[in-house]
Amino acid sequence: MKFLFLSCLLLLLYSNYAFSRQAGLEVQNLTCEYLTNPISIENPAPKLSWQIKSLPKSSNQSAYSILVASSMELLQQNKGDYWNSGKVDANTSTHITYKGKPLPSRTKAFWKVKIWDDQQRSSEWSPINEWAMGLLKPEDWKGKWIGAFENPYPDSAFTYPSPFFRKEFTIKKAIKKATVYVSGLGFYELRLNGKKVGDQVLAPAVTNYDKRPLKNLLYPYDDQSTQRVLYNTFEVTKYLNAANNTIGMQLGNGWYNQRDRRVEGDMWYDAPKLIFQLEVTYTDGSTEIVSSDTSWKTSEGPLLHDGIFTGEKYDARLSFDNWAQNGFNDAKWKQALSVRPPTGKLHAQTAPFDKVMRTIKPGFDGKTKDSVYLYHLDETVSGWASITVKGKAGSRLKIRYISEEGEDYGQYDTYILKGAGVESWEPKFTWHAFRNIEIVSKDVVLDQTSVSVKDVHTAVTSTSSFECSNPFFNQINTAYLRTQRANFHGSISSDCPHRERLGYTGDGQVNMESALYSFNMTQFYQKWFMDIDDARNKKTGFVTHTAPFGGGGGGPAWGSAYVIMPWLYYSYYGDQTILAQHYPGMKQWVEYLGTRTDTNG
Repeated sequence: MKFLFLSCLLLLLYSNYAFSRQAGLEVQNLTCEYLTNPISIENPAPKLSWQIKSLPKSSNQSAYSILVASSMELLQQNKGDYWNSGKVDANTSTHITYKGKPLPSRTKAFWKVKIWDDQQRSSEWSPINEWAMGLLKPEDWKGKWIGAFENPYPDSAFTYPSPFFRKEFTIKKAIKKATVYVSGLGFYELRLNGKKVGDQVLAPAVTNYDKRPLKNLLYPYDDQSTQRVLYNTFEVTKYLNAANNTIGMQLGNGWYNQRDRRVEGDMWYDAPKLIFQLEVTYTDGSTEIVSSDTSWKTSEGPLLHDGIFTGEKYDARLSFDNWAQNGFNDAKWKQALSVRPPTGKLHAQTAPFDKVMRTIKPGFDGKTKDSVYLYHLDETVSGWASITVKGKAGSRLKIRYISEEGEDYGQYDTYILKGAGVESWEPKFTWHAFRNIEIVSKDVVLDQTSVSVKDVHTAVTSTSSFECSNPFFNQINTAYLRTQRANFHGSISSDCPHRERLGYTGDGQVNMESALYSFNMTQFYQKWFMDIDDARNKKTGFVTHTAPFGGGGGGPAWGSAYVIMPWLYYSYYGDQTILAQHYPGMKQWVEYLGTRTDTNG
């Protein structure tokens, strides 16, 4: 009888536990500032969100609890020393503002969530996620801005070969963690011990970097802009050796030193420059910083010209092997210069990178005129050709990128062979928009294996699909997606990916709804809204027609994007902080329009 009583009691307790822990009620896909485990954010009160997975008959969320801790171990003990929200009666699972202890630069926070449904049944704790704060104060930066040269002809459209930089250093103890904070203007590529860091290209994303002369403008512009420079953050522990190490960086002109296209005026800022900071934490708790300064060495190299609009010229005969590895002889390299810092404050880039999204094999159409090889694609792409060839030293290939309408818009790359067996090459600091490729090669034989195409754009993820019974409508949607992706570069949406490549706000506000329905645009648009805010006139309220500012004409529909687009963002994502952040500028633009009307309205 006693055994039967105990069995019934245990069954009752288990039933109560099972009722309180709803089977199938799970918390998943945690994000901080719309990102999964971000390693460098700036918002002191970041927005936390999650998704709920439940059985079809389960009820809605009625409450949640968030724990944020300084370590994984504390969180596993259900201790939130940074923040314990307690049980909060709310059905919201997005944009929950962190309300815990202030988090200084570099702080890593671990967090988890559990929820209750409207029957007061709770989920298990979610998997543990994390976020880290970036470098929040200017004094956090120990690295200095360095360059290879000060431009002796600042008003000239002439550009210099792409500079290379290197620095050797020694790790003396066991490493626990290593983090790099880096920016290179206009674009950079970073290598540690010969290995490229990250899979991004054309980084960092374009912004209103710096004060500039802005001469010979096609349209008048009263420059009352603010400036910002984005830096990128990487965890690089796996790239480092136990003893000797080498940092290698190469700079491209990008938008910072864009001197090729002058239709809108002289838009360039200054010569290329970089800032770098490697922070190493050792297993004994001590730390060390390796940063950019004048002890770095620099040299010109094989990339003789790089321009966003005009492409690259690369002479492989001038290349140097293993320049970013230990033991390279840099005796002929010169010391880097301490250069003028850009006026823009450094901010962590949370907007998505540009990346190589696909590799495509073009169709080979054979040779014509004895030395012209033709290739075609079935669609227009934005990116570049990657070539694999073999020939004698000094042989030259000129690659012409042709749009669907038969224009090249000045898009060329030139490669000069080293003459050392099979050679592979592709551009680094430009992109082209094209459907056909024409390669002039007088003494290097090409075939269908010689060329592949890299499809490059900002790496926004697809969030929806469309298909219907009408093939024509399906074709229109496919064409839109291809066109939109081709115009995504630097987390702006351009008017065209070849001729102008500018972030026209009028074009952007017209296609924003389509983009919201098609892609995850959370961080993309947050960045672009800041570009608009930076470029606008804070005194009059005027909003420029392009952002970051690159010239260009327009009218009220262009400036009105600064009202329309944040509202669309809020309507789609429900994020009120966007409206709070940009409302003063939105209001000032409407007031500005009132000063542009006459007695007839």
